[in-house]
Amino acid sequence: MFSSKIGEPELRNVKKYERGLIIHHWDTDGISSAALLLQYLRKVKSELAIENYTPPIGNYRLSDDEIEKIGSKNYQFIIIVDINLPKNNILKLKEYSKAEVFYFDHHIQERIEEVHHLNPLIEGINGEKYPSASWFLNCYLNNSVTLPAVLGAVADHETRIKDKKEVYRTIGEYLEKSGLSFNDLLRMVELIDTNYKVGDREGVLKAPYTLLENDSRIILENPVWNKNLEVLRKEVEEQTSIPPTRREGKILIWDINTPHNITSTVTRRLAWKNNDSIVVVINRGWFPDRDQVYMRSGNKLFDSQELINFAHSLGYDSGGKEEVFAAVVPKSETEKLLEILLKRLKRGK
Repeated sequence: MFSSKIGEPELRNVKKYERGLIIHHWDTDGISSAALLLQYLRKVKSELAIENYTPPIGNYRLSDDEIEKIGSKNYQFIIIVDINLPKNNILKLKEYSKAEVFYFDHHIQERIEEVHHLNPLIEGINGEKYPSASWFLNCYLNNSVTLPAVLGAVADHETRIKDKKEVYRTIGEYLEKSGLSFNDLLRMVELIDTNYKVGDREGVLKAPYTLLENDSRIILENPVWNKNLEVLRKEVEEQTSIPPTRREGKILIWDINTPHNITSTVTRRLAWKNNDSIVVVINRGWFPDRDQVYMRSGNKLFDSQELINFAHSLGYDSGGKEEVFAAVVPKSETEKLLEILLKRLKRGK
Protein backbone atom coordinates (compact mmCIF):
# COMPACT_ATOMS: atom_id res chain seq x y z
CA MET A 1 0.00 0.00 0.00
CA PHE A 2 2.72 2.46 0.92
CA SER A 3 4.76 2.97 -2.22
CA SER A 4 6.04 5.84 -4.30
CA LYS A 5 2.89 5.62 -6.41
CA ILE A 6 0.73 6.71 -3.47
CA GLY A 7 2.88 8.51 -0.96
CA GLU A 8 6.02 9.86 -2.52
CA PRO A 9 4.36 12.66 -4.52
CA GLU A 10 3.36 14.24 -1.20
CA LEU A 11 6.97 14.29 -0.01
CA ARG A 12 8.03 15.57 -3.42
CA ASN A 13 6.32 18.83 -2.43
CA VAL A 14 9.64 19.75 -0.83
CA LYS A 15 11.08 20.40 -4.32
CA LYS A 16 9.47 23.84 -4.23
CA TYR A 17 11.21 24.72 -0.97
CA GLU A 18 14.71 25.80 0.01
CA ARG A 19 14.97 24.96 3.71
CA GLY A 20 13.72 22.12 5.90
CA LEU A 21 14.10 20.30 9.21
CA ILE A 22 14.05 16.61 10.17
CA ILE A 23 12.97 15.90 13.77
CA HIS A 24 13.84 12.33 14.69
CA HIS A 25 14.04 9.93 17.60
CA TRP A 26 17.42 9.48 19.25
CA ASP A 27 17.66 5.69 18.85
CA THR A 28 18.97 3.67 15.90
CA ASP A 29 15.57 3.49 14.22
CA GLY A 30 15.16 7.27 14.38
CA ILE A 31 18.75 7.86 13.27
CA SER A 32 18.40 5.36 10.41
CA SER A 33 15.13 6.96 9.32
CA ALA A 34 16.77 10.40 9.33
CA ALA A 35 19.59 9.03 7.15
CA LEU A 36 17.05 7.65 4.65
CA LEU A 37 15.31 11.03 4.52
CA LEU A 38 18.57 12.92 4.04
CA GLN A 39 19.51 10.60 1.20
CA TYR A 40 16.12 11.01 -0.45
CA LEU A 41 16.01 14.80 -0.07
CA ARG A 42 19.47 15.19 -1.59
CA LYS A 43 18.28 13.27 -4.64
CA VAL A 44 15.06 15.25 -4.96
CA LYS A 45 16.84 18.62 -4.80
CA SER A 46 20.57 18.73 -4.14
CA GLU A 47 20.58 22.38 -3.08
CA LEU A 48 18.03 21.90 -0.27
CA ALA A 49 19.31 23.18 3.08
CA ILE A 50 18.42 20.43 5.57
CA GLU A 51 19.05 20.34 9.31
CA ASN A 52 18.19 17.60 11.79
CA TYR A 53 17.01 17.86 15.38
CA THR A 54 16.22 15.56 18.28
CA PRO A 55 14.49 16.65 21.50
CA PRO A 56 16.47 16.44 24.75
CA ILE A 57 17.03 12.71 25.20
CA GLY A 58 14.18 11.09 27.09
CA ASN A 59 11.65 13.85 26.34
CA TYR A 60 8.74 12.77 24.14
CA ARG A 61 7.45 16.29 23.69
CA LEU A 62 8.78 19.59 22.40
CA SER A 63 8.82 22.39 24.97
CA ASP A 64 7.30 25.77 24.14
CA ASP A 65 10.83 27.18 23.94
CA GLU A 66 11.84 24.50 21.44
CA ILE A 67 8.76 25.14 19.31
CA GLU A 68 9.37 28.89 19.32
CA LYS A 69 13.04 28.42 18.43
CA ILE A 70 12.20 26.06 15.56
CA GLY A 71 9.45 28.43 14.42
CA SER A 72 11.90 31.34 14.29
CA LYS A 73 14.18 29.60 11.79
CA ASN A 74 11.81 29.89 8.84
CA TYR A 75 11.81 26.24 7.83
CA GLN A 76 9.45 25.73 4.91
CA PHE A 77 8.91 22.06 5.66
CA ILE A 78 9.39 19.84 8.71
CA ILE A 79 9.56 16.04 8.68
CA ILE A 80 8.94 14.25 11.98
CA VAL A 81 9.98 10.61 12.07
CA ASP A 82 9.88 7.79 14.65
CA ILE A 83 9.06 9.98 17.63
CA ASN A 84 5.58 9.81 19.12
CA LEU A 85 5.01 13.47 19.90
CA PRO A 86 1.59 14.45 21.31
CA LYS A 87 -0.92 15.65 18.73
CA ASN A 88 -1.24 19.10 20.28
CA ASN A 89 2.56 19.39 20.22
CA ILE A 90 2.67 18.74 16.49
CA LEU A 91 -0.20 21.11 15.77
CA LYS A 92 1.45 23.85 17.81
CA LEU A 93 4.69 23.29 15.90
CA LYS A 94 2.80 23.61 12.62
CA GLU A 95 1.09 26.80 13.79
CA TYR A 96 4.30 28.49 14.99
CA SER A 97 6.51 27.41 12.10
CA LYS A 98 3.98 27.91 9.27
CA ALA A 99 5.77 24.96 7.66
CA GLU A 100 4.36 22.04 5.71
CA VAL A 101 4.61 19.10 8.11
CA PHE A 102 5.17 15.43 7.26
CA TYR A 103 4.91 12.80 10.00
CA PHE A 104 6.24 9.25 9.53
CA ASP A 105 5.84 6.75 12.35
CA HIS A 106 4.96 3.18 13.31
CA HIS A 107 3.84 3.75 16.91
CA ILE A 108 0.27 3.56 18.19
CA GLN A 109 -1.32 6.98 17.70
CA GLU A 110 -4.41 8.75 16.42
CA ARG A 111 -4.46 10.21 12.93
CA ILE A 112 -3.55 13.88 12.65
CA GLU A 113 -5.52 15.25 9.70
CA GLU A 114 -3.82 18.64 9.68
CA VAL A 115 -0.44 17.22 8.59
CA HIS A 116 0.74 14.59 6.10
CA HIS A 117 0.52 11.69 8.55
CA LEU A 118 1.93 8.39 7.25
CA ASN A 119 1.65 5.44 9.64
CA PRO A 120 0.67 1.88 8.64
CA LEU A 121 -1.05 1.24 11.98
CA ILE A 122 -3.58 4.04 11.57
CA GLU A 123 -4.39 2.57 8.15
CA GLY A 124 -5.22 -0.75 9.82
CA ILE A 125 -2.17 -2.51 8.41
CA ASN A 126 -0.61 -5.25 10.54
CA GLY A 127 2.49 -3.90 12.24
CA GLU A 128 4.31 -7.17 11.50
CA LYS A 129 4.84 -5.95 7.94
CA TYR A 130 6.57 -2.76 9.06
CA PRO A 131 8.67 -3.57 12.16
CA SER A 132 10.33 -0.15 12.32
CA ALA A 133 9.96 3.40 11.06
CA SER A 134 13.03 2.89 8.88
CA TRP A 135 11.53 -0.21 7.24
CA PHE A 136 8.24 1.57 6.61
CA LEU A 137 9.98 4.67 5.27
CA ASN A 138 12.21 2.60 3.01
CA CYS A 139 9.12 0.91 1.53
CA TYR A 140 7.32 4.25 1.21
CA LEU A 141 10.26 5.65 -0.76
CA ASN A 142 10.30 2.53 -2.93
CA ASN A 143 13.98 1.91 -2.13
CA SER A 144 15.83 -1.35 -2.45
CA VAL A 145 16.82 -2.79 0.95
CA THR A 146 19.46 -0.55 2.53
CA LEU A 147 21.69 -0.71 5.59
CA PRO A 148 19.73 2.03 7.46
CA ALA A 149 16.41 0.24 6.80
CA VAL A 150 17.79 -3.03 8.13
CA LEU A 151 19.46 -1.44 11.16
CA GLY A 152 16.23 0.25 12.25
CA ALA A 153 14.30 -3.02 12.07
CA VAL A 154 16.95 -4.95 14.00
CA ALA A 155 17.23 -2.12 16.53
CA ASP A 156 13.56 -2.26 17.48
CA HIS A 157 13.40 -6.06 17.80
CA GLU A 158 16.97 -7.40 18.18
CA THR A 159 17.02 -11.21 17.74
CA ARG A 160 13.22 -11.37 17.70
CA ILE A 161 13.16 -9.82 14.25
CA LYS A 162 13.79 -13.42 13.16
CA ASP A 163 10.23 -14.25 14.24
CA LYS A 164 8.90 -11.89 11.55
CA LYS A 165 9.43 -14.39 8.75
CA GLU A 166 8.73 -12.18 5.73
CA VAL A 167 10.88 -9.31 6.95
CA TYR A 168 13.69 -11.55 8.14
CA ARG A 169 13.78 -13.36 4.80
CA THR A 170 14.49 -10.00 3.17
CA ILE A 171 17.12 -9.17 5.79
CA GLY A 172 18.74 -12.56 5.17
CA GLU A 173 18.98 -11.80 1.45
CA TYR A 174 20.58 -8.45 2.28
CA LEU A 175 23.12 -10.12 4.57
CA GLU A 176 24.05 -12.62 1.90
CA LYS A 177 24.68 -9.87 -0.66
CA SER A 178 26.53 -7.57 1.76
CA GLY A 179 28.74 -10.20 3.38
CA LEU A 180 27.62 -9.07 6.83
CA SER A 181 26.39 -11.37 9.61
CA PHE A 182 23.35 -10.89 11.82
CA ASN A 183 25.74 -10.39 14.75
CA ASP A 184 27.32 -7.52 12.81
CA LEU A 185 23.90 -5.87 12.63
CA LEU A 186 23.31 -6.36 16.36
CA ARG A 187 26.68 -4.83 17.17
CA MET A 188 26.12 -1.85 14.86
CA VAL A 189 22.79 -1.18 16.56
CA GLU A 190 24.41 -1.35 19.99
CA LEU A 191 27.15 1.04 18.87
CA ILE A 192 24.80 3.61 17.36
CA ASP A 193 22.52 3.47 20.41
CA THR A 194 25.41 4.28 22.74
CA ASN A 195 25.00 7.93 21.75
CA TYR A 196 21.64 8.34 23.43
CA LYS A 197 22.33 5.90 26.24
CA VAL A 198 25.28 7.95 27.50
CA GLY A 199 23.39 11.20 26.87
CA ASP A 200 25.44 12.39 23.87
CA ARG A 201 22.82 14.43 22.03
CA GLU A 202 25.39 15.91 19.66
CA GLY A 203 26.47 12.38 18.79
CA VAL A 204 22.85 11.52 17.99
CA LEU A 205 22.62 14.47 15.60
CA LYS A 206 25.83 13.51 13.80
CA ALA A 207 25.00 9.81 13.49
CA PRO A 208 22.62 10.03 10.47
CA TYR A 209 25.46 11.50 8.43
CA THR A 210 27.68 8.59 9.43
CA LEU A 211 25.01 6.19 8.18
CA LEU A 212 24.87 8.08 4.88
CA GLU A 213 28.31 6.65 4.15
CA ASN A 214 26.62 3.23 3.90
CA ASP A 215 29.83 1.65 5.21
CA SER A 216 29.51 -0.88 8.02
CA ARG A 217 33.21 -0.58 8.89
CA ILE A 218 32.86 3.09 9.82
CA ILE A 219 30.18 2.08 12.33
CA LEU A 220 31.86 -1.05 13.66
CA GLU A 221 35.25 0.64 14.13
CA ASN A 222 34.06 3.93 15.65
CA PRO A 223 36.36 4.33 18.69
CA VAL A 224 34.02 6.52 20.78
CA TRP A 225 31.04 4.23 20.26
CA ASN A 226 33.10 1.14 21.09
CA LYS A 227 34.35 2.70 24.33
CA ASN A 228 30.78 3.66 25.29
CA LEU A 229 29.59 0.15 24.54
CA GLU A 230 31.97 -1.46 27.01
CA VAL A 231 30.50 0.61 29.83
CA LEU A 232 26.87 0.13 28.78
CA ARG A 233 27.05 -3.63 28.28
CA LYS A 234 28.31 -4.04 31.81
CA GLU A 235 25.52 -1.83 33.16
CA VAL A 236 22.74 -3.65 31.26
CA GLU A 237 24.09 -7.01 32.40
CA GLU A 238 24.06 -5.85 36.02
CA GLN A 239 20.52 -4.44 35.84
CA THR A 240 19.06 -7.53 34.13
CA SER A 241 20.74 -9.94 36.56
CA ILE A 242 19.02 -8.69 39.71
CA PRO A 243 15.69 -10.16 40.91
CA PRO A 244 12.51 -8.07 40.70
CA THR A 245 11.92 -5.56 43.46
CA ARG A 246 8.27 -6.57 43.72
CA ARG A 247 5.87 -9.21 42.38
CA GLU A 248 2.14 -8.86 41.84
CA GLY A 249 1.07 -12.17 40.31
CA LYS A 250 2.22 -12.10 36.69
CA ILE A 251 3.42 -8.51 37.07
CA LEU A 252 7.15 -8.20 37.85
CA ILE A 253 8.51 -4.80 38.91
CA TRP A 254 12.12 -3.64 38.86
CA ASP A 255 13.03 -0.37 40.56
CA ILE A 256 16.43 0.74 39.24
CA ASN A 257 18.60 3.83 39.51
CA THR A 258 21.02 4.29 36.63
CA PRO A 259 22.40 7.49 35.08
CA HIS A 260 22.38 5.82 31.66
CA ASN A 261 19.34 5.84 29.40
CA ILE A 262 19.05 2.05 29.20
CA THR A 263 15.51 1.67 30.55
CA SER A 264 14.06 0.51 27.23
CA THR A 265 16.87 -2.02 26.70
CA VAL A 266 16.61 -3.37 30.25
CA THR A 267 12.82 -3.70 29.98
CA ARG A 268 13.09 -5.51 26.65
CA ARG A 269 15.66 -8.00 27.94
CA LEU A 270 13.72 -8.68 31.13
CA ALA A 271 10.49 -9.19 29.18
CA TRP A 272 12.20 -11.76 26.99
CA LYS A 273 13.52 -13.56 30.06
CA ASN A 274 10.04 -13.55 31.60
CA ASN A 275 7.90 -14.20 28.55
CA ASP A 276 4.70 -15.06 30.45
CA SER A 277 4.81 -11.98 32.67
CA ILE A 278 4.29 -8.25 32.41
CA VAL A 279 7.58 -6.52 33.18
CA VAL A 280 7.59 -3.02 34.67
CA VAL A 281 10.84 -1.07 35.04
CA ILE A 282 11.12 2.25 36.85
CA ASN A 283 14.37 4.14 36.35
CA ARG A 284 14.90 6.93 38.86
CA GLY A 285 18.38 7.93 37.71
CA TRP A 286 18.11 9.44 34.22
CA PHE A 287 16.16 12.66 34.94
CA PRO A 288 16.77 14.80 38.03
CA ASP A 289 13.07 15.62 38.44
CA ARG A 290 11.21 12.77 36.69
CA ASP A 291 11.17 8.97 36.50
CA GLN A 292 10.92 6.71 33.48
CA VAL A 293 8.20 4.05 33.71
CA TYR A 294 8.39 1.27 31.11
CA MET A 295 6.14 -1.76 30.71
CA ARG A 296 6.56 -4.64 28.29
CA SER A 297 5.19 -8.13 27.70
CA GLY A 298 6.40 -10.76 25.27
CA ASN A 299 2.91 -12.23 24.94
CA LYS A 300 0.73 -9.11 24.61
CA LEU A 301 -0.73 -9.47 28.10
CA PHE A 302 -2.00 -5.89 28.27
CA ASP A 303 -3.64 -3.29 26.04
CA SER A 304 -0.90 -0.72 25.49
CA GLN A 305 -3.18 1.67 23.61
CA GLU A 306 -5.60 1.81 26.53
CA LEU A 307 -2.78 2.50 28.99
CA ILE A 308 -1.24 5.17 26.75
CA ASN A 309 -4.59 6.95 26.41
CA PHE A 310 -5.17 6.67 30.16
CA ALA A 311 -1.74 8.14 30.98
CA HIS A 312 -2.37 10.96 28.50
CA SER A 313 -5.69 11.69 30.25
CA LEU A 314 -3.73 12.16 33.49
CA GLY A 315 -1.40 14.63 31.78
CA TYR A 316 1.69 12.40 31.49
CA ASP A 317 3.93 12.08 28.46
CA SER A 318 3.44 8.52 27.28
CA GLY A 319 3.71 6.37 24.21
CA GLY A 320 4.54 2.92 22.99
CA LYS A 321 3.85 0.12 20.57
CA GLU A 322 1.67 -2.99 20.60
CA GLU A 323 3.67 -4.67 23.37
CA VAL A 324 5.19 -1.58 25.02
CA PHE A 325 4.03 1.22 27.31
CA ALA A 326 6.34 4.04 28.38
CA ALA A 327 5.78 7.20 30.39
CA VAL A 328 7.81 10.00 31.95
CA VAL A 329 6.42 11.01 35.33
CA PRO A 330 7.28 13.65 37.97
CA LYS A 331 9.09 11.91 40.82
CA SER A 332 6.42 12.92 43.32
CA GLU A 333 3.75 11.10 41.27
CA THR A 334 5.54 7.88 40.27
CA GLU A 335 4.12 5.71 43.05
CA LYS A 336 0.60 6.98 42.45
CA LEU A 337 0.76 6.19 38.73
CA LEU A 338 2.29 2.78 39.38
CA GLU A 339 -0.50 1.75 41.76
CA ILE A 340 -3.19 2.97 39.36
CA LEU A 341 -1.60 1.03 36.50
CA LEU A 342 -1.32 -2.11 38.61
CA LYS A 343 -5.00 -1.94 39.53
CA ARG A 344 -5.97 -1.56 35.87
CA LEU A 345 -3.76 -4.47 34.84
CA LYS A 346 -5.19 -6.73 37.54
CA ARG A 347 -8.74 -5.88 36.48
CA GLY A 348 -7.79 -6.46 32.85
CA LYS A 349 -8.94 -2.97 31.90
